[in-house]
Amino acid sequence: MATDEHEGFGPELRAAIKRSGLTLTEISQRLRARHRPVSVATLSNWQSGRSLPGGEQSLGVVAALEELLGRPPDSLADLVGGPRLQGRSVPEVSFIGRPTSREVFQEALEELGFASAQEYAHERVVHQLAIIDSTQSVQCFEHRMTVRALESGICRLPAVHVLGPNEPNIAPRYIPTDGCAIGRRVAWPRRRAYGVELLLDGRLDAGQVATFSYRVEMHASATDVTGSMYSVPRPANDVLLEVEFRGPRRPVDCERYRRTESGETVSAVRLDHRDRLQISESRFGPGTFGLRWSWGTDDGFDEVDDLP
Repeated sequence: MATDEHEGFGPELRAAIKRSGLTLTEISQRLRARHRPVSVATLSNWQSGRSLPGGEQSLGVVAALEELLGRPPDSLADLVGGPRLQGRSVPEVSFIGRPTSREVFQEALEELGFASAQEYAHERVVHQLAIIDSTQSVQCFEHRMTVRALESGICRLPAVHVLGPNEPNIAPRYIPTDGCAIGRRVAWPRRRAYGVELLLDGRLDAGQVATFSYRVEMHASATDVTGSMYSVPRPANDVLLEVEFRGPRRPVDCERYRRTESGETVSAVRLDHRDRLQISESRFGPGTFGLRWSWGTDDGFDEVDDLP
């Protein structure tokens, strides 16, 4: 099994933060004062291993972190490496908790029969609605998509999840709701990886367009979920991502994340009057697009000593 060469960055950052005695909120404020703004949610994701810094701007933040936390120059940056290659050659259908390991994700795709991006349909319109309910132990992700067949025959797409270390290791439930069925499956509990092959109903001629929908039910508490993302290997006409929060809990430090071949950007977003986050983009891709957030001090994201 392949290993992640950057797996030491998160633990090292977390240890340095703990030794400093600073909360993530205090660190974020001090970095902002040094003209290196970074949200509490991003710091939380970095130290827990959910994501890594990428791009020149993020790596500049790492250099400022080294100084702020009393670390030798480049001691954290060397654990990240140079600016990461932007975009993906394969799609990550949805994101919950920690991002998928690249190796495990790729192997799961190959197991489902998707060795290259040419083996699944072109996603033209994507709508993903995540329902995050703090009164429930199951979180739902609704997908509705319009795709164009690249070849004549059965049109296929993958849906793969690699669960994070703090999420219950329970297979997601993939439920076709309109115009599709489940084909092959992957269930690798030891690697925390699960996925399915989605088969569109009927045969399509090359160039034909079809719409279908499915739901993914994730066995996790609301506070296990800190993001909702979608990746596309080709330009999509429209991508709309929404997250609706139900129950008494609301997230803090919500941000929009966008990564393409030209780099990555992060910007703050706010809940609307429906307790939803919403972002959309036209002609997006290839790249990754999504929403991230943290849950505040009660859930241990701001106070490092409370983190699992």
